[in-house]
Amino acid sequence: MEAWGNTIRIVRGEPDRTGDILRLLQEAANWMERNGIKQWIPGQFNENDITGYFADRHVYLAIDDEAVVGMFTLQFSDPQYWGSKNDESYAYLHRLAVAGSHRSQGLGQHMLKYAVVRAKELGCRGLRFDTVAHNIKLNRYYQSMGFHYMGTNDMGNGRLVNLYEHFEEQPDSDRLILRFISESDFEHLKRWSVSPEYLKQWAGPSLTYPLDDDQLTKYLDGANHPAYSDRLIFCAVHEATQQVVGHISFSAIDRSNRSARIGRVVVDTDYQGRGLGTRMMNEMLRIGFESLDMHRISLGAFAFNTV
Repeated sequence: MEAWGNTIRIVRGEPDRTGDILRLLQEAANWMERNGIKQWIPGQFNENDITGYFADRHVYLAIDDEAVVGMFTLQFSDPQYWGSKNDESYAYLHRLAVAGSHRSQGLGQHMLKYAVVRAKELGCRGLRFDTVAHNIKLNRYYQSMGFHYMGTNDMGNGRLVNLYEHFEEQPDSDRLILRFISESDFEHLKRWSVSPEYLKQWAGPSLTYPLDDDQLTKYLDGANHPAYSDRLIFCAVHEATQQVVGHISFSAIDRSNRSARIGRVVVDTDYQGRGLGTRMMNEMLRIGFESLDMHRISLGAFAFNTV
C-alpha cells in the first residue's frame, strides 16, 4: 500500500470493486468525449471486461475515504500495442484514470511514479505504456516526467499510438529530459538569441534576428507528430532544477529513405561546459535510430562556428 496526501492510498484492487472501476472508467471516457479527446469512448467498458482484468493483470486503485478516485493496471506482455518491440521483462501500464473530483491535483502523476517503482519491485526492467499520438500536449506531459519516446504504432483505422518507456539510468546530477517544445518555451529561445551572429550560429539563416513569436510559431507549425512530421522539435530540461536549458531538433525527416538531420542545437550559457550538449545529442541519436528506425542521421555545422 502506498499513501499519498492526507487521505489517499494506492492499493491492489480486488474483484469486488468492479462496479466502482466501471463507473470511474465511464466517467473518464465521458470527460474525454466532452473535451474532444479521441482516446476512450463511454460504451467501450463493461463489467465482463473489467472482471477479466483481474485474471490477466494487476489492478491498482487510488482510494480516498473508501471511494475509488483513480486507477491503473499493469500487465507483463503487450504485443497488441508494442508489436515486435514487445518484451515480457517489462511491465505495461493501461487504464490510467482519475476521477473528476480529483483531477488537476497531481494524482495521475503520483500514480505513474508509483507504477515506475512498483514495476521495479516486481523485478521488471522498466515501465512501458502507450498514449494517443495526436495529443501533443499529453505526450509532452509524459516526456516531462522522464518517459522516453520509443516509437509509434499504427493500430488501424487511423489510430496511432506513441510508445513510452521509463528505464533505469545511471545517477547523473546533470541528467536531461527531452520534451516537445511548446509556445511557453519561446521566451527561452528569444533570450538565448542575443545577437544576429549568435542566432545564426545555432539556428542558421532560416530564423532572423530579432527572433519573435511569429517566426517560432511558423517553425513549430506541423511539428512533433513522430509518424508524419518532417520536424521533431525538443527543449532540454535539467531534471534536478527543472530549468529549460537547451533546444535541439530533427529536420528533413525522410521516412522512405530512413534519414534525418539534427540541427538547431543551443545550450543556455549558464549551463555550458558541463556536457549537456553531448547528453542532448546522445538522446537524439537513440530516438533517431531506435525509436524512428532511421538508417542515417546527419549533422551540419558552419565552418565559422568554432565553439
